Amino acid sequence: MGVEDSQNNTGINRDTLNYCYPKIYINVAMTVAQTIILMLLLKTAPQDLPYSISLMGRLIFLYFISGIVVVVGLVEPSLAIGRMLLNIGIILVFSYVVLSSLNLSTRFVQMVTALVGTGIVFNLLAWPVLSYGDMEKESAAAIQILSMFVLMLISWEILVTAHILRNALSTKMTQAVILSMALFFVTLTLSQLVLPESSS
Repeated sequence: MGVEDSQNNTGINRDTLNYCYPKIYINVAMTVAQTIILMLLLKTAPQDLPYSISLMGRLIFLYFISGIVVVVGLVEPSLAIGRMLLNIGIILVFSYVVLSSLNLSTRFVQMVTALVGTGIVFNLLAWPVLSYGDMEKESAAAIQILSMFVLMLISWEILVTAHILRNALSTKMTQAVILSMALFFVTLTLSQLVLPESSS
C-alpha cells in the first residue's frame, strides 16, 4: 500500500497520468482541428486524420448538433432533428457503398470523419446567414449579397467534399466532383421528399 498504490504497473505515478491525459486530449483535438481547417483549403486529406472510431462518433454528434442549431430557426425542431439524422444516414451509407465497391472499406472511418468534420465548419459558417432574420424585410441588394454568399459556401463545400472523395477513393478530381454533386443533390432531394415542411 502507499506509494505503490499511486503507480500503475509501468511505474508511472497516477497523478502524473491524470495531469498528462487532459493535455494529450487537447493536443489531439488541436491537431484534428488544424487538419480539418487545412482540408478546407485542400491541403490535407482524410488519411491525415487519426483512425479513430470514437473520434468519428464524437464528430458525428457535433455535426448533428451544429446542423440543428443552424436550421432550428427556419423549421420545426422535430423536422430539423429528422433531417439531420437523415443527412448523417446518407453520409454513412454513401461512404460505405462507394468504398466497398472499390474494396477500400478500411478507409471508411477516416472518410466519414473528414466529411462530418468539414461539415461542422460549413454549418457554423452558414449559421450567421441563415439566422440573419426576416429576409423579406431586407433590401434587394442585401438579399443578393447573402444569396451570393450562400452560393459560394455551397460551391466551396462541394469542392471540399470532392477533394475528400478524390483522396479517399483514389480517383480523378472530375469523378470526385460528380460524386460530390450527386451526394449534395441526393441529400437535398431526400430531405424534401422524406421530410417535407408542413404546409400549415
